Amino acid sequence: MSSHVEFSFPPDAGPKPAVWTKEQEEFVKQFPHICKDCKWLKPIIPNTKFPPADLVGYCKIIHWPFYWCISKYTVIKKCKWFEKKE
Repeated sequence: MSSHVEFSFPPDAGPKPAVWTKEQEEFVKQFPHICKDCKWLKPIIPNTKFPPADLVGYCKIIHWPFYWCISKYTVIKKCKWFEKKE
């Protein structure tokens, strides 16, 4: 009797590009990050109380499934995972 476990993942597993609201688009425009033109940026909702004050958003591709925080003060000018938003 074999005692191994077989794993399978659904074909659609993985990160999905973020859906932005108009409010989020306006918020992100003010920062010089390359991330603002990337389909993997998930911006925070402006004026929410939970995220840290210096947070612009999260990258949904780097270190997935754990999101990577993008700060207002650490400007990202180049990224090898950058994909232009459609």
